[in-house]
Amino acid sequence: MVLSVGLVMIYVLRRSGCVGRLTSGRIEHESSGGLNVYDERTGEIIEYFSGTNIRSWCVFGPEGQRVEGWCEGSEEDLQRIFQALAPH
Repeated sequence: MVLSVGLVMIYVLRRSGCVGRLTSGRIEHESSGGLNVYDERTGEIIEYFSGTNIRSWCVFGPEGQRVEGWCEGSEEDLQRIFQALAPH
């Protein structure tokens, strides 16, 4: 799946617990259940956001709707993700 301004992934990092957002790159499901994130220009994997480095994540479409099959995480993390999606 290719991310864009209209297709955004909001995530929680495993080590720091920081919430962030990606609007560029390509993501794919990893065989172990995580995600791999690839640089849009080079096609190389971005280790910082891949595998077990992301604890929870969710992809949202242009209207803020959750994309089916592209959301995983604890209830606590998902609440933080949805808060990060809401306009301030």
